[in-house]
Amino acid sequence: MRQFTAAITGLFLLLVACASAQRRQQPSADLVELDVVVLDRDDQPIRDLRQEEFEVKEDGRRVAIKTFASVAALGTADPDDARSVVLLLDDAGVGMTGTSAMKAIAKVLLSPSAAGDDIAVVRLNGHSDEAYGDVSSAIARIDSYHGGAVPFNRRQTQQDVLTAVARIARDLEPLEHRRKVIICLGMPGVCDIDEPANGAYSELWPHWVAAISAAAQANVSFYRVDPTGLTQRHVTSGLGLVTVTGGAVFANSNDFYRTAARLWSDAGHYYLLGYWPAGTSQPLHSIDVKVARKGAQVRARQRRGP
Repeated sequence: MRQFTAAITGLFLLLVACASAQRRQQPSADLVELDVVVLDRDDQPIRDLRQEEFEVKEDGRRVAIKTFASVAALGTADPDDARSVVLLLDDAGVGMTGTSAMKAIAKVLLSPSAAGDDIAVVRLNGHSDEAYGDVSSAIARIDSYHGGAVPFNRRQTQQDVLTAVARIARDLEPLEHRRKVIICLGMPGVCDIDEPANGAYSELWPHWVAAISAAAQANVSFYRVDPTGLTQRHVTSGLGLVTVTGGAVFANSNDFYRTAARLWSDAGHYYLLGYWPAGTSQPLHSIDVKVARKGAQVRARQRRGP
């Protein structure tokens, strides 16, 4: 009898151990969807990549890619062919004298849009501007834009930008399984905010985490376009909002039609990868994406929220 009891106890402990191990192997959160733009040396999209050519690491650990899709959208009437672009207009860093130029450039940046695309214009300090609409409402907001609407204040303006990014991302989140692009037309100090150097000790930190988390949840990438044209200024982006969301900087050029074409190409040609997260508890997770193709340029987000 004692041997039988011991056997039953041992079997029970074995079943508990197996159940615990099985729970540990189950995904600890929802599938993470990651949008990735891959370009060749001529900045043209590479469209023939296979799933096995991608490597994704989260928090330094390689994760298995569970879903994979190559997307090529042109903005036709097919709902699955739409591109989503929101133009965010800097009305704090750009002064009143820049109003006319900003309006003209904004219309050029929207010119490649097609009938089936989802587009919107949001003024940084237009707090009632929503991230959806149609072409006529987008043009109306451009026409009502005024530079210098609110005086530039570095801390407050950066907080306003991060708040706007989080708000726009939440507006766009219902559009599932699609990459969305925010194009910030404005000055570097407004349209590309660096990750707070003091981390959680910075007053900007909670706004940074909220913006990065919302952008990742909605598959939003942030781009910056410098309206000052050919200035020969230093234009590379460090570890800022553009880089960590998988966007790019377009500056030091007067050819805004070419810039527009490249922006809309990025919005319509990308890969969607899905993976189960590691499940570690921290405010932001690091992401690293590599492609096994010589000469390939990869644009992918580098941070996501919890």
